[in-house]
Amino acid sequence: MDISTAHAAARLEACRVPALQASLALLASSTSDRARLVFYGGTKPAAGAAATGALATVNLSQRAGLVDASAKTLALDTPQEGQVDGADPATGTAATWARIFTPGGNWWADLTVSDATGDGEIRLSSVLLLQGGFVRVTNAVVAG
Repeated sequence: MDISTAHAAARLEACRVPALQASLALLASSTSDRARLVFYGGTKPAAGAAATGALATVNLSQRAGLVDASAKTLALDTPQEGQVDGADPATGTAATWARIFTPGGNWWADLTVSDATGDGEIRLSSVLLLQGGFVRVTNAVVAG
């Protein structure tokens, strides 16, 4: 079947909210384990490729987040926080990107990180993570 551009756009638009709901279902798929958000410094590898140098891990809430059908977004539950255990002990390390894993430990997505005034998909009060301190996620929104 060949369809018009308008027809294709209408179909794509109709799929956005169900796709976000399916994405959320992967994050909230376990009653015994939680999805997690891991922060990294440096350059982000290719999508889903092995990552090294984790700075901090934040366990997501049991429900993980909420789909906003009108905005066509998936907002992770916030605030969430975790202890920093991989930063430079002397100077700290800037978080530059983050990876979300499903409760089973499978790669779900890689996301941009910024401070609270930036435009990252994940926003922190400060991207400089200090060893032994805590990282607090103030906003985490994925567009659908």
